[in-house]
Amino acid sequence: AQVDYKDKIFMQVTGRNDWSSTLPYENNSFFYPSVSTSFVLDELFELPQVFSFAKARASWAQVGNDTRPYQTARYYDKIYSNNFTNPTTLYNADLKPEITSSYEAGLDIRMFGNRFGFDVAVYRNNSRNQILEIPLDPTTGYSRALMNAGLISSRGVEVMITGKPVVKDKFKWNTTLTWSRNRSYVLELTEGLTNQVLASHESNVTIEARVGGRMGDMYGRGFQRSPEGEIIYTTDGLPAELDPNVRKMGNAFADWKGSILNELSYKQFRFTVLLDGQYGGDVYSQTNHKLNTLGKTKVTLPGREGGLVGDGVVKQGDGSFIPNTKNVSAQKYYEEYYKISNAETNIFDASFIKIREVRLEYNIPKTFVRRLGMQQAAVAFYGRDLFNFTKFPAFDPEVAMLNSGTIVPGVEMTQFPSTRTMGMNVTLKF
Repeated sequence: AQVDYKDKIFMQVTGRNDWSSTLPYENNSFFYPSVSTSFVLDELFELPQVFSFAKARASWAQVGNDTRPYQTARYYDKIYSNNFTNPTTLYNADLKPEITSSYEAGLDIRMFGNRFGFDVAVYRNNSRNQILEIPLDPTTGYSRALMNAGLISSRGVEVMITGKPVVKDKFKWNTTLTWSRNRSYVLELTEGLTNQVLASHESNVTIEARVGGRMGDMYGRGFQRSPEGEIIYTTDGLPAELDPNVRKMGNAFADWKGSILNELSYKQFRFTVLLDGQYGGDVYSQTNHKLNTLGKTKVTLPGREGGLVGDGVVKQGDGSFIPNTKNVSAQKYYEEYYKISNAETNIFDASFIKIREVRLEYNIPKTFVRRLGMQQAAVAFYGRDLFNFTKFPAFDPEVAMLNSGTIVPGVEMTQFPSTRTMGMNVTLKF
């Protein structure tokens, strides 16, 4: 239903009910509504003349979600064309739908005859009854159990700024800037559960949901260190066994993301450049491990001739520490220092800036085009993903891995280099 008052105040109310065949009969029906409203401020109030348009908006909505098939009763798992096996996941005959409640407020302002504008939105989402697999004692006959658990709270802000710095008869310049920031926190899991492994790269790094932590937190092992923070070495001159205590090493999600689009038009020519990127976020790089342990990077140049002495200390029998003075070959040192299980030396900042797209377009004059029986004709040359500016040691920090069919950020598994695309586009309209 939609209602409005004098084209100044608007309200929309929706309601939806789903019946899902993948949920138990008792819980397969779930209803979720929404309410949104907006106020045209420049129509309701007398604003200064610099304001061309002003609108405030707010909304509340719920969204329901079911699960994949065959999760509510015991079925044999098919492993080959004619072979089946007992399931390792304890299914749940009482599953409930996931429900996400969203709150959003925004402001859309345009000024100076629409030459400048900005749109700001703040939001908060609460997701309850998430369907998760939790670990079980293998003596039960199952390794995991499916259940409703968790309360995840997300909040963020999105900003878009538009401007027209130059508006002439023959030359125009438009620019658009976007910026967004999101944080998701784990407020609750199921009773007796304080952490849930969402994805893992074998036992080298895990992405976990821990009560009180952020979604996307990465955990792994690192060097043993002295009370002063120095790396502990053995008497052989190599780093000691990794610290048995798993600790937080980073977060797979960016602190913020942004982009800037510039469009320049002169007569029949139009030139656009799009740059985007992110600040923060971390990635475990298997490429870094592999190249460093094989001695194929610049960081492994020291020690090629004569070996090297690791910067750290050696623990004595009485618990004291002395500087490490043992010289070892570069090959042995780097193989141990960057080994695959050392998350500390293989997790890196994923910040980057990319020249995402450059495009030059020429619109053929309409007087000529119409002689050929067409309404419009244009030819354009473009390039995408042209350059990548980053300190990430592998090819591209925009990576992910597949985990049981789910795309998981934060892990790079010896990916191929990203491709640069260039081409030509011809548009004809009749």
